[in-house]
Amino acid sequence: MRIALITMLMLSLCMFADTVYQRIDNDQNLTADQKALYLVYSVLDQSRLPLEYTADAACDRSGTPALHEASLLFNQVSRATLEEILSLANRPVLSGSPTSFVSNGGNFRIHYTTTGIDACALSYAQDIAENMDYSWTIECDSMGYFTPPPDYNVGGDDLYDIYIAYLSGGTLGYTSSAGEYKPPDSTHSCSASHIVMGNDLGSNHQKVTSAHEFQHAVQMSYDYEEPTWFMENCAVWMEDQVYDDINDYLNYYSLGAIRKPYMGIDSGSMYWYGASYWPRMMGLMFNDITAVREVWENCALTNGPNMWDAQEDMFEAHGITFENGFMLYGLWRFMVGPQYNITFDLYDEEADTWGSPLVFSWHNFSSLPASGDQGAYSQYLMDTKGIAWLKVDLSAYQGGWVQIDFDGRDNFEWDLGAIIYNDNNFQFIWVDCDPATGEKTLAVPTQGWDYAVFFPAFMTETSLTANYTFEIAYTAGIEEGESLTSTYLTVGSNPLVPGAAVSFNAPTTGYADLSVIDMTGRRASTLYSGIAEQGLHSVEFQGELASGTYFVVLRHGNSVETARVSVLR
Repeated sequence: MRIALITMLMLSLCMFADTVYQRIDNDQNLTADQKALYLVYSVLDQSRLPLEYTADAACDRSGTPALHEASLLFNQVSRATLEEILSLANRPVLSGSPTSFVSNGGNFRIHYTTTGIDACALSYAQDIAENMDYSWTIECDSMGYFTPPPDYNVGGDDLYDIYIAYLSGGTLGYTSSAGEYKPPDSTHSCSASHIVMGNDLGSNHQKVTSAHEFQHAVQMSYDYEEPTWFMENCAVWMEDQVYDDINDYLNYYSLGAIRKPYMGIDSGSMYWYGASYWPRMMGLMFNDITAVREVWENCALTNGPNMWDAQEDMFEAHGITFENGFMLYGLWRFMVGPQYNITFDLYDEEADTWGSPLVFSWHNFSSLPASGDQGAYSQYLMDTKGIAWLKVDLSAYQGGWVQIDFDGRDNFEWDLGAIIYNDNNFQFIWVDCDPATGEKTLAVPTQGWDYAVFFPAFMTETSLTANYTFEIAYTAGIEEGESLTSTYLTVGSNPLVPGAAVSFNAPTTGYADLSVIDMTGRRASTLYSGIAEQGLHSVEFQGELASGTYFVVLRHGNSVETARVSVLR
């Protein structure tokens, strides 16, 4: 009981302060040898670290990121350092007489002991085995991911080896490919690995950690050289795919993509725990959960790291650009919590549990005109592939337009998104800013809408600060620039009756999705899904739906538009 209480306390501390990993990663004075060793020590032997890295530090719940980041430094470290790392990160030697058994599913060999600091009961080891079998069933058998490669009989056979051991510092488990068998006939950067699970985890942590760490084993069978951030995004996402009823990922809400939108999507610890929303959206926006797997399959097509290209290729295969997917991610992250409406068809039925997106006080306006910039606080400056939401209360500005004149840092790539919404509806569009000046003027109509939200996105990879300024004003008409207008979607009749036309005008050739959503958020009908050539498209409503209220939702190119309709039969 005392160990369990200590574990719970350590886990609560993980949510705050900086972690040991972060302190090591942020230390610019470390040599490659020191950094690699310290990262390994942070998981396997924190007593060997200088006190400055451990005193009052939070923990990283998975030890895999630190071990993986160390492995990415292997070509820079000395031979002596590499040998020490491989010795530490290899299969653990348990404190007591070891014993093992094969899981009921036949895929894992579980190694444990009943004596010493690593001790656990047979029933505990059997629970781990059951959770791992279930994770394999969901991730490999159902979702179609690669199975981990054989390990050349290390551990006694070619089954995947799970070790149960005492782990310090709040770490729940880790996956290591250090020193593991790399199949010479593999066509990609494939590696065997092993998993170590803590010997004092509660039932829910056993389950989600099994799903999490097994996903890392799967990732290493695609490409063990890919960057840690997306590995961790996907591992947290996979926890919820395998054990949907636990929702442990909600514990990371304050650390990631909704409360820290200004951070780039490739940010590290502990942001990556709270950024599982990125693969989550990939798996839902195309109504095809295999989209995330496609990213890993694209990674496997090339030896060595190619994560950005792999993601771009996945989006292109589904008919949109990476840039479009990223800007839709800005919309998706904002329309959560109090803004969430199940009928908006924004992919995720759990989004109402995600709390409020962060709008800085200096970006929140109830009176116009207004102006501002990125703010004075350096910790909130926008990273590459970061955004900031600028929110305008429209209650006093009905009947006209609200216009933003945006000016981003010159000679960098900026995008600008706009959302208008009320309790029952929303519209969205995004546009490119001028590549030389970073400028763009964008207007949205106000009549009938409660709020307008503009969000700039900084897309250039650079170490320079993403400075910007903006002016927002209420106008009677559009003065210049582009606008968000209801011109793309047309419903032939309302009430919608059998034989009525639902039309949309595609300004460019690209992927289009035209769906009918019922009041529970269920996709009741798909009217069009696929590549739409530029021009007008018309679909006949077949009248297959029961009478009631529905939403017609159009996604095309840079915009999302909805129309509330009634159906009569």
